[in-house]
Amino acid sequence: MGMTRLQRVQQWLVFARQWHIVDAQGQDIDRLGEKVARFLKGAHKPIYHPETDCGDHVVVYNCRQVAMKGFEWKHREYFFNREYPRSKNLLSAWEIHEFDPCRLMFLSVYQSLGRNLVRRRHIERLHLFADDEIPPRILQNVSNQMEQVQSVPRRSDQISAEERSRFPAIFDWKEDHLVDWEAPRVPPAEPTEKKK
Repeated sequence: MGMTRLQRVQQWLVFARQWHIVDAQGQDIDRLGEKVARFLKGAHKPIYHPETDCGDHVVVYNCRQVAMKGFEWKHREYFFNREYPRSKNLLSAWEIHEFDPCRLMFLSVYQSLGRNLVRRRHIERLHLFADDEIPPRILQNVSNQMEQVQSVPRRSDQISAEERSRFPAIFDWKEDHLVDWEAPRVPPAEPTEKKK
């Protein structure tokens, strides 16, 4: 018995290069780098072999808003050496991120691909964007949206008054109670000069 139409399409999708898209806002840079590297290598496909080039394209947007644990922005350092005199440089993560918002995501994915001969071929299929402005020529190729590696909690100012009223109250506030984040902030007064 031959293949059905659905089985034939599934087989084409295995061998074809698909385009995946993922939002990096509030995502841990290491965990997201490992997941993106898995799709670039093609490790999610049943035909995967470490020496074959069967991976897909991955588009990562909002790279400017990636997250790191604890004080990693300050304490994680990257070493660069171009093999020229006085070219060795040790930069912290926040300095690199300020200069190029996409560079940390690139370094994380590149490190997660492992040290092998096909790593440079894989990284060519990574498309990074600092914001959510993606050119239409890339968006028209996208066929799958990847799931984020962690959920992003909402800030208190993003919760509407209706949702707050439905939330169960532990105790009742007094009528004259002032909520700090809703009150307008008064700037501190200018210091007065002391008379001599």
